[in-house]
Amino acid sequence: MSFMIKAIIFDYGGVLTVESSLRDFGEMYALKLKVDVESFCRLLKENWERAKVSEISSNLFWDNLSKFLNIDAKIFRKDFMEFFSLNKERLEFVRKLNGKYKLGLLSNTLEDWMEENIKKNKLNELFDVIATSYKSKIAKPNMVVYKEVVNKLGIGADECIYVDDQEKNIPPAKELGMKTILFKNLKQLKAELRSYGVEI
Repeated sequence: MSFMIKAIIFDYGGVLTVESSLRDFGEMYALKLKVDVESFCRLLKENWERAKVSEISSNLFWDNLSKFLNIDAKIFRKDFMEFFSLNKERLEFVRKLNGKYKLGLLSNTLEDWMEENIKKNKLNELFDVIATSYKSKIAKPNMVVYKEVVNKLGIGADECIYVDDQEKNIPPAKELGMKTILFKNLKQLKAELRSYGVEI
């Protein structure tokens, strides 16, 4: 069935990055700086939800949180980006698929963080389409963003596989007719891709 699959669309956080949980970061960082965990996690989530769809700027995201923590915004930004750094092994695996399949990236993410990673890791050379919540101002699991990626790839949804580590983001892809994989680890991802006839 390998002729069926023409494209693979990946989520970013939790699939291509080492860590995925905003909550895990919030708890770790609040404890490290000895601030109230629940207050910081709540502020982090509120600001993230707004920044990912460009309701507030990335700079305001860093500023709002660093003020609460009473630290320099640059330090906070650096620590945040290091926590959610790219997983090199997974990225290398995606690179091996380049040329065999069209590749898409669909991410709910922060402009400042994502644009730096795109530039630093030449992701725009790896992915045929990069669709982000801050550009479309709409976040997954809204069906609109899934359709956007498929349209930009120029193929049918039934010719795509969608990979995400969050269960809530899987149903819209299925509804559109995509094959889906709930990401756990690289070994499981490879096995499930093979089951769909993907050449690895």
